[in-house]
Amino acid sequence: MRNTENLTNEKSKRLKQQKIPEFEEVFHLFNPSLCFFARRMVNDAAIAQDIVTDVFVKLWQKRSDFKTVYAAKAFLYISTRNACLNHNHQAQYQARVRENIRQQSNEVEPGGMNEAIHAEVLRQVYTIVNDLPEKCKEVMLLSYTKGLDCHEIARRMRLSVHTVRNQKNRGVHLIKNRFRFSEELVPIL
Repeated sequence: MRNTENLTNEKSKRLKQQKIPEFEEVFHLFNPSLCFFARRMVNDAAIAQDIVTDVFVKLWQKRSDFKTVYAAKAFLYISTRNACLNHNHQAQYQARVRENIRQQSNEVEPGGMNEAIHAEVLRQVYTIVNDLPEKCKEVMLLSYTKGLDCHEIARRMRLSVHTVRNQKNRGVHLIKNRFRFSEELVPIL
């Protein structure tokens, strides 16, 4: 019993004196059990190893604060437990965020994307219509925004029904030729 205490005190003194071989001894002594402990908490061997490595780095940075190997051991286990709890908390938070994003994208996608595409197409059509010749533009706006038929447009504009139909056909043809499925719509899709 006396030899174990002397050995522990000797290791504690050497750890406090910041000698690298003693630190390596502490690392090799506690690393396997800390990795096992962390793996049980986070259910992932690679993450557990990363956590334990980070804890040993903290131990190395604070090595002069520890008077005994037991104090270092307590620090290692408490720090590992806290790091695992933090990791699990962060993983749960990220999972909730991903789930919220997934739910929101599912809610928005069917109607929202169609509305965005529809709005972009309308914007392009209105831009093209505004560039049409004046009579053609007026016929197109009365027909498609006011919902008037060719006879009502002819009466309003004091034109023949045949002229209104020609202007409407001309407008549709010009819009089709000028409208293009542009690269601007690709990010929306």
